[in-house]
Amino acid sequence: MSTASDSDLARLLDFTPEDLQANHDGRLSPRQTTRLKRLRRRTTLINAAIMFLIGLAAAVVLFLSQRDASAVGLLVGLALTVINAVVMARAVQNWLRLADDLRGGDVETLNGVVERTVRVIGRVLIYVLKVDRGELVVPKDVFNAVPDGARYCFYRARRSGTLLAAEPA
Repeated sequence: MSTASDSDLARLLDFTPEDLQANHDGRLSPRQTTRLKRLRRRTTLINAAIMFLIGLAAAVVLFLSQRDASAVGLLVGLALTVINAVVMARAVQNWLRLADDLRGGDVETLNGVVERTVRVIGRVLIYVLKVDRGELVVPKDVFNAVPDGARYCFYRARRSGTLLAAEPA
C-alpha cells in the first residue's frame, strides 16, 4: 500500500503516529481516550433524545387510547413502551462498554489478511473487514482504503469494538 493511502487511512480513522505507538503498547492514547469520551457523550445524548421521543409518543397514544377506550391504541402504546425499554437497555449496554474501555485503556489487536465483504440488509449496505478472528464494520471510505487480500494490523477498543487505528502488517 502506498504512503498516500496510509495517510488517507490515518485521516479517515483520525489517528496520529503517537496514537499508533500507544496502540502498539496495547493501550489507548490520550487523544483516543478523549475521542471515546466524546463518542460516549454523543451517543448518550442521541439515545436520550430517542428515548424521550418514543416515551412521549407512547404517552400520547396511551392517553388517547384511554380517552377513546381503544384496545388497538392501548396495544400500540404498550408496544412503544417495550420498544423504549429495549432502546434504553441497548443504550446502557453501549455506555457500559465505552466506560469499561475508558477505565481499562486496553487495545485489542487484529492482525492478518483482510477479506472485504459487503452485506446487504434490505437496501442498506454494511461494509465488513474480516481479519484474523474478528470482523470490523467500517464506513465505506475506510472499506475502500483497505485492499482485499492485504495484511493489516487493526487496533480497536476491547469492549466496544471501536476501530482506533490500522496499518499494513
